[in-house]
Formats: sequence, C-alpha cells, structure tokens
Amino acid sequence: MPLWIVIGVAAAIFVLVIVLAATFNVFSAESAEETDAPWEPLPHDFTAEDLEGLSFRPALRGYRMEDVDDVVTALRTRIHELEAARGQQ
Repeated sequence: MPLWIVIGVAAAIFVLVIVLAATFNVFSAESAEETDAPWEPLPHDFTAEDLEGLSFRPALRGYRMEDVDDVVTALRTRIHELEAARGQQ
C-alpha cells in the first residue's frame, strides 16, 4: 500500500475525530458535571475556618477564574477593613 494513502487515511481519521470532539463539546472549559456543581463564596465576615474549608470548582486548565476572583476580592476587602480598623486604634 503506498505511503500517501496511509497518510491520507490517517489525516482523514484525525479530522473526523476533531470534528466529533468539537460536536460533543469535548474542548469546552465546562463539562456537564462542572456546570451543575454548587459553589459557595466566602461570607462577608469570614474566618480562618472558612478559608480552611474553601474549595473551587475545577475547570479545564485549573479552577474557574470567576470563583477565584470572587475570593481574592473578598480577601482584599477584608484586609482593607482590618487595616482601617487597626489604623483607628
């Protein structure tokens, strides 16, 4: 069998696999399990124990950025509050 036929068949199979994967959202950052997973952000007056139990929903390349951004924003706000309270003492 000529080499160019083997390469052509392999290329056709590769393209077919990519098309099927895209059709079934294999490349999506969110899978079906991830979209239904509940996530609870930190409460406004969180404690160290709240940070111990904190977990993020997984995504394709790590964790969901909006979850991490919410926690970083809450931490930043809390640190500013504590620094302001310490400065008033």
